[in-house]
Amino acid sequence: MVGGAMSSTFSAAGAEFLENYRRDVPARWSPEDPAAQQEFVNWQIADSRWLDWSTPAVALQLVQAAQAQPPVGTVGKYDAVVLAGPVVELLEPAALFHQAAPALAPGGKLIGIVPCLRDNSPESRLFAEIAAATLWPYYTAEELLEMLREAGWQVDGAASGFVAIRRFNEAVLKDQLGFNGFRNIFARLTAQGYDPMEVGWGELRFVTRLE
Repeated sequence: MVGGAMSSTFSAAGAEFLENYRRDVPARWSPEDPAAQQEFVNWQIADSRWLDWSTPAVALQLVQAAQAQPPVGTVGKYDAVVLAGPVVELLEPAALFHQAAPALAPGGKLIGIVPCLRDNSPESRLFAEIAAATLWPYYTAEELLEMLREAGWQVDGAASGFVAIRRFNEAVLKDQLGFNGFRNIFARLTAQGYDPMEVGWGELRFVTRLE
């Protein structure tokens, strides 16, 4: 049903990614990773009214909203927005950072877990170039932090940082994912003489407030 709903409004790769997202989670992350993510989020949203933008269903709504359909969320009613899950890969992070602001009450926080690259190593740079041409863009952690600052967010440096997720590289190379887009990128890396295990894959976990 999700695939059918997306087919007329989004790319075939995006539909395939969303259809396989829940199935692929145990392969992309180790059992310890989701637990650490949940602990990170729980610490920030304790005793808060918060809006969850991490589910595939919300990802579909936000994709539709980005295409001039009805927006998601209630203006100015939440203490926190949790930005994670498939939407942070399918849509431009900078647009999401702007879109989250109106949903927050004064002093509210944007809490994010965004897959990204550690740095601009040759392997990571080529991965990003191919992904931008065939799927959607991926950025380095520093580039995402700069996008947040440019969008008017004040980053909590003590609570924010890059976390390496090496399980991702292994899952792609072992063909454990239902989504084929990453496998195709790794195949092109290998064909050009690069080691896909050297792609600096991970995620930026961040906490911000509007300046």
